Amino acid sequence: MKRLLMTTAAASLLAIGASAYAQDSNTGASGQSQQPPVVTPPASNESGGTTDMNNPAQPPAADQSTAPATPAPAPAAEAVPANPPPSDAVISAQSDGEIRADQVIGMTVYNAEGEKVGTVHDILLDKEGKATGVVLSVGGVLGVGAKSVGLTWKEIDVNPEQQQVQISYTKDQLEAAPDFKTTEQINSEMNAAAPPAPAAPAGTTGTGGTTTQP
Repeated sequence: MKRLLMTTAAASLLAIGASAYAQDSNTGASGQSQQPPVVTPPASNESGGTTDMNNPAQPPAADQSTAPATPAPAPAAEAVPANPPPSDAVISAQSDGEIRADQVIGMTVYNAEGEKVGTVHDILLDKEGKATGVVLSVGGVLGVGAKSVGLTWKEIDVNPEQQQVQISYTKDQLEAAPDFKTTEQINSEMNAAAPPAPAAPAGTTGTGGTTTQP
């Protein structure tokens, strides 16, 4: 029993010595103990999660579920139908006593002896839209070299059924008549016949030289 107590006491002394040696080894040459490194806990963000110091903070992703819905386009308003002109202002059909201008233009013109003297080239209307005359194309070959002759409306007799116009003049009489001229032709001839504007006179300067006026 005494030997057992001595053995236990010796083991305790050895353990205390080993622990003291370990503490001495952690002490530096200056006699100060080395402190263990301080570990800084990661910073917490506002949402309660941790922030990785190696990666910059990312902005929170937008919540797509809360985005406002695009409103549906409003239905287009139905167009209001326009009102037609009054019935007394509309001509819905051509009557038996009426003839269209495109029917007369191009008709063959005959004289009282049944001789072909020309064709209807155009129709003249006044400001009120009333027909005042026709322009005949006389002579020429296939319209080339033909002469334009104007006659008043009372000088012609239109026959829509036979697609022809009758007059009381011969072809020689029509070729002897003056040429018909439009207002555009008259204005063009007047401008061509007008004398050119005189040149501006040269002016003199105070130094004896001459200058040309702009």
